[in-house]
Amino acid sequence: MENQSIVYWAPPYEIPSLIDSKKNMVTNNLVKTRLLLDKILDHINQGDKVGIKLHFGESHNTRYLRHDYVQEVIKAVKSKGGIPTLIETQGIGTKINEVDINEDYTLCLGHRKNASEHLEIAHLHGYVESVVGAPIRFIDGNDGFEGKKIQINGLSFKEVFVAAGLYDFDKLIAVSRFKGHAQAGFGGALKQIGMGCVSKKNKFLAHSETMLNVNPRKCKISQCKQECIDACSVNAIKIEGETSVIDPAKCIGCFSCRRACPIKNAINRPNPTSVETFVERLIDNALAVLSSFDPEKIRFINFAFEVTGQCDCIPNTNMPIVPDLGIFGSSDPVALDKACIDAEINAPGLPYLKPNGEWTQPELPGTEKFKKMYTMIDTNLQFQAALKNKIGSTKYKLVNIL
Repeated sequence: MENQSIVYWAPPYEIPSLIDSKKNMVTNNLVKTRLLLDKILDHINQGDKVGIKLHFGESHNTRYLRHDYVQEVIKAVKSKGGIPTLIETQGIGTKINEVDINEDYTLCLGHRKNASEHLEIAHLHGYVESVVGAPIRFIDGNDGFEGKKIQINGLSFKEVFVAAGLYDFDKLIAVSRFKGHAQAGFGGALKQIGMGCVSKKNKFLAHSETMLNVNPRKCKISQCKQECIDACSVNAIKIEGETSVIDPAKCIGCFSCRRACPIKNAINRPNPTSVETFVERLIDNALAVLSSFDPEKIRFINFAFEVTGQCDCIPNTNMPIVPDLGIFGSSDPVALDKACIDAEINAPGLPYLKPNGEWTQPELPGTEKFKKMYTMIDTNLQFQAALKNKIGSTKYKLVNIL
């Protein structure tokens, strides 16, 4: 039988009062953030090095988590004597994608692939030490390759490469913007650690069935200069006979070899994972983090504001699909995410404008809105996988802090 976890909740209502300033400020979202933090940050001691894990948002994304909410987390950590650092990992791949909008305008997307470009996006979105009060560190290294191998007995994985720098911290706070996701169903605390705390190798393996491999019928070393070997930054490629061979144990899925190869399709592009496999691998990654970094030392916060259908790594994340749901906090990421999903289901939907200029009819309370947008997904898959991996409970007690 599942244990019941505590989820603290700061509801989204605000009092539009110009007369009673005290009542008005209690419902201010920044004040509510601090009130909720007072409930959950009982794990921080004087001198603790505290990693605050978050997502800075993709380039051209305007619905990332605002830095002033995170600034409240930083202030709260400092008030307890902790030493805060904002931590994040790099996105998949190594190359920025260019998209031609028209003959005069080209967008460059995917700036989170290395530290220097990722830092520029973080600064653009307000995450500057002089503003928020804490430095930024990329815990998987400059290019996202630095991971510590963690053995697990997961649903799909037996080993996961967790970002190596995670273990330099005494305590962890995972801060997420709750939203939808086209494969995982939704993004919250579980995705923040399951995708955001692993190196590029396990990010790639969550999205792809296998690592990159060579097509021996197409690969002919007599027709090239072995560009793939020079392009591989982890020495995963060698020549055997008349073809090159990729070692899947070393490969990190960066696609550098495939881009460098002059022979079309000599290096196969792996098939994407199914929704079910993606979720299982995501939750296996989360299991590796929680089994190797004492879960008693981690707290989770979900900001359910501007709840969009897409995640923060998408340049255009859509319009919000429900009204703001509030702020949720817990020591149990499964219960926390379940509380957010239940709130999303119970809330009324929001209309949105279609290309023909007509507004849609909003979904009624009781409807799972993410699944309405993406019929192939199932938000229950994350919870089913989490229960199988025994990393939390879907039973919770919701405590209103106001």
